[in-house]
Amino acid sequence: MPDCQLRTATPDDAQAVYGLICELKQAEFDQKAFHAGYLLNLQDRNMHYHLAELDGQIVGMIGLHLQFHLHHANWIGEIQELVVLPQARGLKVGSQLLAWAEAKARSVGAEMTELSTSVKRVDAHRFYLREGYAQSHFRFTKLL
Repeated sequence: MPDCQLRTATPDDAQAVYGLICELKQAEFDQKAFHAGYLLNLQDRNMHYHLAELDGQIVGMIGLHLQFHLHHANWIGEIQELVVLPQARGLKVGSQLLAWAEAKARSVGAEMTELSTSVKRVDAHRFYLREGYAQSHFRFTKLL
């Protein structure tokens, strides 16, 4: 199994991160808006992006937002994005990224990590269940 290296994302990674998010959502986004938002998020001390590399190539990423939830009276780590390129799936890249996010959240005293995923992503559901996540909520959305 190839050696997976994890590292913090930087402004220079914007294009690679854009490609990963397009893979995650199976869509393309306004690159200028994406780039501006990415750079803004990198400046937020509660937003953390970590990348996974195999043989020097970026093959995955995780986005972790740390926030204090009033209804928990504690910090929560929300995993907002987790994506691994198809060619790197099955190599434990996603597990390593999740473990990093959980450790980061734990280091600030977070009570838990949470995430949401599309109801259509059955493989992702199985992955999260294997990783110890429980389906405990419903998430509702409304387009504006």
